[in-house]
Amino acid sequence: MAAAGFAVAAAPSAEVLDLAGRVHYGYYHAEPRTIDAAVEALERLGESPDVLYWRDFAALRRAQLGANDRAGAERLRACAQREAPPKLDKRFTAEAWVLAAACAEVAGDDSRRERALALARERDDDNPRIGLVEAWAMMRAASADAAERDAVSAKLTAVVEAFDAWEPALDDPDWGEAEALTALAAAALERGQARTARDFIERALLLAPDYRAALDLRVAMQSAQRGGRAP
Repeated sequence: MAAAGFAVAAAPSAEVLDLAGRVHYGYYHAEPRTIDAAVEALERLGESPDVLYWRDFAALRRAQLGANDRAGAERLRACAQREAPPKLDKRFTAEAWVLAAACAEVAGDDSRRERALALARERDDDNPRIGLVEAWAMMRAASADAAERDAVSAKLTAVVEAFDAWEPALDDPDWGEAEALTALAAAALERGQARTARDFIERALLLAPDYRAALDLRVAMQSAQRGGRAP
């Protein structure tokens, strides 16, 4: 996935865009060291809104890989507590609140997540990443109950549909759709719907060809099919 900048006061530099791309690469390839190197470089670039966004985004991605150390945990908390810039473009501000909500969700701060999501909604209710963070919260809280699993699948389906209908600006960040598709594929595979799962996996890999989670899920699906455990 290509990295993108924001419509802020000054366009992000080529260096910031390159480092954002490295964060994407590190996450989709499950390489936390690549993210760490990008963070170190971003920390030398000051405190502009776009730099802060990608630093926070890197903290989120590292945590989602399960690779956080003490410094990573502190960066994640800082992301969750970040107040979005109030005087910038509404779409940028919405993106910043969505990211704060995502970090709060991973950090287990439910009240902060809900506040950040509400503020994001006020500024750009069409942003599909709002629904994605809500889906993550549902996934974290869901039990083995079939009705709860169905509710998660329905939410993820709505998120994917929202991404399909969304018309982002060229400089909007580009993340979330492949993750939603992969989570939806996992839910389908859990219900024994291998063909549906395969379709979602392939759609995810079109967006992020080397997405490790989607590739691992495809391997698991193929193994299950060979073992006769999925249709």
